Amino acid sequence: MNSLDLVWTLALKDLKLTSRSLHSFLTTMFFAVLILVVFNFAFEPGSEATRESLPGILWVSLLFPGVIQLNRSFQIEQDQGTLQALLLSPVDRGVLFLGKSLANLIFLMAIDLFIVLMFVVLFNPRLTTSSWLLFPVLFLATLGFTAVGTVFAAMVTTLRSRDVLLPVLLFPIIVPIILAAVSATRELLVVGELESFSNWIKILAGFDVIFLSAGFLLFEYVVAE
Repeated sequence: MNSLDLVWTLALKDLKLTSRSLHSFLTTMFFAVLILVVFNFAFEPGSEATRESLPGILWVSLLFPGVIQLNRSFQIEQDQGTLQALLLSPVDRGVLFLGKSLANLIFLMAIDLFIVLMFVVLFNPRLTTSSWLLFPVLFLATLGFTAVGTVFAAMVTTLRSRDVLLPVLLFPIIVPIILAAVSATRELLVVGELESFSNWIKILAGFDVIFLSAGFLLFEYVVAE
C-alpha cells in the first residue's frame, strides 16, 4: 500500500469513528448556530455597522466550532486506548499527520458549509457574481487551520486541560491565516472590489504550504513526547 492509500485509509477510519458519535457533530453545529444567533440579536439587521462586521462575524462562527472538533480528533482513540497502538504501527508519522489532517479537513468543511448557509439566511449579505470566491477562501483557510490544529491537538491530547490549552496554543499561530481570510472575505462581502483579493489568496496558500510542510516534518517529534 502506497502512502496516498495509507493517508486515505487513515482519513476514512477517522471519519467513520466521528460519524458514529453523532452527538459530537450536533454539539458543534449547535454551538456554531448559537454564535450566529447571538450576533444576529446583537447587531441591528441591515445597518451599516452590521454590514461592516459581517466578515468578523462569519469567521468567529467558523473558528470556535473548529476548535471543538480538533480537540476531539484524538480524543476517541485516546479514550479507547488505541492511540498508542496506532503510534506503534509501522506507519510513517508524516503519513499519520496527513491522514488525520484530511479527516479533520473534510469534517470541518462540512460544518463550515452549513455555517455559511446559516450565515446567509440570518444576515442576508449582499451577494454578487464574485461571491462564489468565498469558497476558495474558506477551503484555504480551513486547510491551514486544520494543519496547525492537528499538530497541537496531538500535542495536548493526553493532558486534562487540553480544552483550554489548544486554543491558547493555536490562535497565536494562525493569526496570519485569520487576517488574510477576514480581509479576503471583506473584499467580497463589504467592499465589492477585488483589487487585493488575489494577494490574500496567495498569502493563504503560502501559509498552507508552510504549515502542512512543518506538520509533516514535526509530527514525529510531537507524538513521541
